[in-house]
Amino acid sequence: MNSHNENSAATGLDLRTRIRIDLFLARRRAGTGAATPLILRLRERGRAAGMNTAEMMANEEGSSHEARATACLAFVATLLSQAGAPSPDALRRMHDAGYGPDGINAAIARARRKAD
Repeated sequence: MNSHNENSAATGLDLRTRIRIDLFLARRRAGTGAATPLILRLRERGRAAGMNTAEMMANEEGSSHEARATACLAFVATLLSQAGAPSPDALRRMHDAGYGPDGINAAIARARRKAD
């Protein structure tokens, strides 16, 4: 299995997507400014997974150079801003971006677990 897909079957999300979510959440916690040790570790993991600096910086801000990843980060941002279950529209946008039930559930679980 390719490193960027590491454990995707077990988690519903590939390694790069998990790193993207984690970078976004870490930046939200840290605010703007210098990188925290966690962000630096995540960037190192991203480089090892084949991600470039520009992509990871975009991920920290909730965007991506890939439309599918941008949709996932927007979904995570929506989860953080709205209490309760994801709206039908948010779920539809994830589905339209190509995420199946396992990926959607994994994104929800990761966002909620890492946001605490």
